[in-house]
Amino acid sequence: MMPRNFKTTLRSLFKQKRHSILNILGIAIGLASTFLLTIWILDEISYDLFHEKGSRIYRVMRHVYSGDRIETSDRVTWNIANELKERYPEVEDVAVITPSVNLVLDQGELSVREWGRYATANFFEMFSWRLIQGEPSNVLQDKKSVVISKSLAQKYFGNDWQHQAVGSTIHDDVNNIGDLTVTGVFEDLPIQSSLQFDFVLPIDIFVQNNNWLFNWNNSGIHIFTQIREGAAAAELSEKVTNIQNDHIEQFRSDLFLQAYTDQHLHSGFKDGKLVGGRIEYVRIFSGVAIIILLIACINFMNLSIAHAMRRAREIGVRKAVGAGKWSLVKQFMGESFMLVFIAFVLAMAIVTTFLPFFNDLTGKGVTIAGLAGNTFLKFTGIGVLTALFAGFYPAFYLSSFDTVRILRGTFRLGGRSATLRKGLVIFQFAISILLIFGTIIVYQQINYIHAKNIGLDRDNVIYLPLEGQLRTKFGTVMEALRRKPGIAAVTSTDSSPLDIGSNTHSVSWKGKDPESQISLRILSVNFDFLDVMKIELAAGRGFHVDFETDKVNYLVNQKALEVMGFQHPIGERLTFWGNTGEIVGVVRDFHMSSFYSEIAPTIIQLRPGNTRWIYLRTEPGRTKEALAGVEEIFRQFNPEYPFEYNFLDESFRQMYRSEMVIGKLATYFAAIALFIACLGLFGLAVYAAQRRVKEIGIRKVLGATAFQIVTMLNKDFVILVIIGFLITLPFAWYWMDQWLQNFAYRIEISGFTYLLAGLAAIALALLTISWQAISSALKNPVDSLRDE
Repeated sequence: MMPRNFKTTLRSLFKQKRHSILNILGIAIGLASTFLLTIWILDEISYDLFHEKGSRIYRVMRHVYSGDRIETSDRVTWNIANELKERYPEVEDVAVITPSVNLVLDQGELSVREWGRYATANFFEMFSWRLIQGEPSNVLQDKKSVVISKSLAQKYFGNDWQHQAVGSTIHDDVNNIGDLTVTGVFEDLPIQSSLQFDFVLPIDIFVQNNNWLFNWNNSGIHIFTQIREGAAAAELSEKVTNIQNDHIEQFRSDLFLQAYTDQHLHSGFKDGKLVGGRIEYVRIFSGVAIIILLIACINFMNLSIAHAMRRAREIGVRKAVGAGKWSLVKQFMGESFMLVFIAFVLAMAIVTTFLPFFNDLTGKGVTIAGLAGNTFLKFTGIGVLTALFAGFYPAFYLSSFDTVRILRGTFRLGGRSATLRKGLVIFQFAISILLIFGTIIVYQQINYIHAKNIGLDRDNVIYLPLEGQLRTKFGTVMEALRRKPGIAAVTSTDSSPLDIGSNTHSVSWKGKDPESQISLRILSVNFDFLDVMKIELAAGRGFHVDFETDKVNYLVNQKALEVMGFQHPIGERLTFWGNTGEIVGVVRDFHMSSFYSEIAPTIIQLRPGNTRWIYLRTEPGRTKEALAGVEEIFRQFNPEYPFEYNFLDESFRQMYRSEMVIGKLATYFAAIALFIACLGLFGLAVYAAQRRVKEIGIRKVLGATAFQIVTMLNKDFVILVIIGFLITLPFAWYWMDQWLQNFAYRIEISGFTYLLAGLAAIALALLTISWQAISSALKNPVDSLRDE
């Protein structure tokens, strides 16, 4: 920008302080919101991209057919790994890992529960986990080896871990593994890794203790395949479809390959089809970022055009003394760039200030110092595009004013200008209402999830792992717990009733169609399970210590009753896993997974010896007292183990943490979008009041009341907001209905909800406009008519 133009720009900005402040504030808030959302989006799409061979790594998935449903899972059968290596030349390598396991590792006097995985020896060669100490090819070769994270090394061996960790011994008692030798230390995994663990053990240990792995009907591990350079992954995915089907008869399990780098964003499957995942939220918030910035740019254009009359004489004089159109365009574009530059600096200050809060809200760990250089380049690019978009139309519009009409004093803004301003206001509030409506629906769905009767009472329930002497002296421990004050009931299970992991297709019953493929969840429990969970019986009875035969009997839920087709289920016999028993009770359906999935048919069997978790129901208001008793028992029987427990209701909330974060983000950014829109509306209201100042004075002299003046000034703007409200209705309805389709159990969209969103926007718009309207209506008409 030429020095003369620079001075002119500064003079113009300072001369129209309110106009400049509104423009800078609107653009700054818009840019800051866009930058924060960009940080979130870039973090989401960066998951798992740090692996050098990532583009050639695929995870083995399966579609399991169950009745009229298809369930998709990443837990597959061990035998598939050998088939892949032996039968398909496209496969270069295969790695196998287990789901997360917990061990209580002790070294010296320190004993801590840690989470890790078992993996095949090539795990550190296929994936780019950075080893600080140890060689990728041999750290897992020894059956009694363990590779730990840097954090664990520092925890167990202190500041001198680099000299003491490798070669030292760590002990485990939970799984009776015994002594383990540290053979390597890896850098702590980045947050942007879908796989998380603090230690890795050789999978040989897991295989030795789990013979079920070799049955083609059983699934429970993760398999990753690395394909050769140039191999067609899509073709290989089709070839492997029937690997498991060729070895089983009871059910159908179609395999397929999914790119490892897709698992974070593309994990949503419904009836065998990929329907989304977190990528949906990335798309939504990409749209929100664009919308917020668009609203800010619209404000800029609206206010620039609305204030054109104030600059008409300046433009006319400059044109009269020889300024060309392009000279004026450069001048006005220069002003836009200067405003946006100031807004950019302010936006970066806002981002720096609010980034810690944003991290706490979203669970991210981003810092300004940690942002990559190309992130700042992206921010700069966004700023330049904003300046171009916001300033382009006003620059060409202002530079096109007729010189003669300006200097004669007959120039007026044309109808096209007014129509454009109205159209932009309508658009602003249409998309603002869209965001408000979406936010309300998200919160209604989350509240529905938390308030809905899920078939069991998750409040006042504590659970802790059943390990060490708690397991070996199980009966004594249970009796001791029942006698502690504040504890209403005690039981144990093999998994959380909110996340039943065991299932089978091999259940048979009288009248079952031999061709049917029905997957049933299997939950192993102890006595008093129904009392602890407060699950209601629909028929029959629960398990009772007085009935010896209950050791082979079953409870089923109502969903299982539907697929079995029994009219009178009590006494009917079920056979699976080599056991036959009778149905002694039917429990009412309870949710055992997220609301994204339908309630699955479930069998509950009495198998105290198979359980892994103790569950306790505390008496209301006595949780602290009950916990003190539980800890006393725990210290008595398991003094070498860390005392750790969880609340069932908190675990339920964690299942929907992502939705809660998305709901909060939507709320904040919807409020920001509406605030920016109202900033522009305030600027237009100021301009409208100033343009009609003499009209207002005359009306007051003729007897108009302040209320009539306020109504007159508000009417036109409110009509525009109402039009925006009506236009966005079908889009908002369709958008949120599509989002709700992801949930098997969901709210119904109410017309009142949309009306509430519209009324909220109209009310805020009225409040914004009325601030200036009331001020204008209360002015003395003498002041506005004095020069007449």
